[in-house]
Amino acid sequence: MYQALYRQYRPKTFDEVLGQEHITTTLKNQIANGNIGHAYLFSGTKGTGKTSTAKIFARAVNCLSPINGNPCNECEICKGILDESIMDVIEMDAASNNSVDDIRELRDKVVYPPSRARYKIYIIDEVHMLSKGAFNALLKTLEEPPKHLIFILATTESERLPQTILSRCQRFDFKRIINKDIVANMEKICDELSIPVEGRALSLIARNSDGAMRDALSLLDQCISYKDGDLTYEDALDILGIANTELLFSMVRDIREKELEKALLKIDEIVQNGKDIHQFIKDLIYHFRNLLITKTTNNSRDIMDMDEETIQMYLEQSNDMSLDYILKALDILTKSESQAKWATQPRIILEMATIKLVNLEEQISLEDRIKKLEQIINSGEIKIGEPVATNVVQEQKKKVKKKKDLEKPKEIKTVPILDDGKELSLQIIKKLLN
Repeated sequence: MYQALYRQYRPKTFDEVLGQEHITTTLKNQIANGNIGHAYLFSGTKGTGKTSTAKIFARAVNCLSPINGNPCNECEICKGILDESIMDVIEMDAASNNSVDDIRELRDKVVYPPSRARYKIYIIDEVHMLSKGAFNALLKTLEEPPKHLIFILATTESERLPQTILSRCQRFDFKRIINKDIVANMEKICDELSIPVEGRALSLIARNSDGAMRDALSLLDQCISYKDGDLTYEDALDILGIANTELLFSMVRDIREKELEKALLKIDEIVQNGKDIHQFIKDLIYHFRNLLITKTTNNSRDIMDMDEETIQMYLEQSNDMSLDYILKALDILTKSESQAKWATQPRIILEMATIKLVNLEEQISLEDRIKKLEQIINSGEIKIGEPVATNVVQEQKKKVKKKKDLEKPKEIKTVPILDDGKELSLQIIKKLLN
C-alpha cells in the first residue's frame, strides 16, 4: 500500500528533525541527564515537526539503549511504539475529544501504570480545541501527574490556551523551516527514489510551502505523480497553478506604464488557463515583497532565495518605484487577498486591485499635496495676499476725492464796509488783502 511521502520520511530521531535544533538539543540533554519533565507544550505553525518530535521523545524516554538522547529504534520498546503494538503511548485528537467527559475518562485512565514501557505518554494534538470545562478538568492531573506519566500538548494556537495550563508546562516554540533546509531534504528524498528533478522546481515548491516540511512533501508528492521522467520547473508551475516569473514582471510593467487594458487581458488569460486567482494574488504580493527587499537592502541575495539573474531583474524594476508606492501596493494587494477568500467572484477583486494599482501614483500625488497643505495650516504661517478688487476700489476712492478737491470753490474773503458808507480806498484794500 502506497504511503504519502511525508509519512514515509517522517523523522525517526532528533537529529533528523529539520530546523529545530534549539528544541531537539534541549530534549536530548534532558533525556541523557535523566532530567525529564512531566508536561511539555509544543507550539508552532503547521508542518514544522511538533507531532514527530513528540513521538521521537516518547520512544527516547522509553528506549532500552538510547544513543546520545536519541532512540535506537531497534529495541523491542522502540519497535513496539513504532508499529503501535505497545499501547503505552497514546495519541489523542483534542478537536474530536474536547468535552469534559473525554478528559474525565482520560483522568481515570492515567492512574494505571504502563504495561511494558517505563513511562505512559499522552500526546494531545490541537490542544487549544479543548473546551473551558475540559481544561479545568485537566488542570489537577497536569499539575501533579503520577510519576509514570508524561503529557505532551501540541498546538498551532498557543494564545488560546489558559495561563493556568501554560504555567504547568515546559514550552517549546517550533520555528518555520527555512527554504534551504526544505530543498535539501527534498533533494535527498528524490535521490533515494531515483527521481530526476530540476532544482528550480524544488525551490518553487519550498517557497509555496510557507515553511512547513509536511506541505512541501505533499506538493512534491503531487508533482511526482504528474508524469514519469524528469520533474521540471514548468511542470511544477502547471501543477501548482503558480504564475511564472516572466508573467509577474510583465503584469507589474503594464501597471507601471498604465496599460490597464493589457493588464486586464493578462488576468483573463490567467483565468482561461485555469490558474487559481487566489494563488495569483499571493504571487503578486510575493513579487512586490521582493521589490521591497531589493529597494531597501544592499544584500538582497541573503534574504531572497533565488538566482542572481532574477534578483537583478527585481533590482531594475524597483529602481523607478518609490518606497511609498511599493508599500501602498502591498497594502492594496493584502486587503484584496483577504477579500478574495470570501468573494464568490475573486476575479473581480483582482481586477479592482489592478485598477487601483494603475491609479496609485495619482493618488499618492494628491495625498502629498494635501499633506503639504495641512503642514502649512498647522504651522500657522499662512500668507494671505490683499485681493486685487480691494486695491482697485481704494484707487478709485482716491481719484474721486482728488476730483472733488479740484472742483471745490475757493473761499472768498468778505470786504468790510465802513460805517459811514464811504467807499474803500485802494490803499485800504491792499492793507486788508495783505
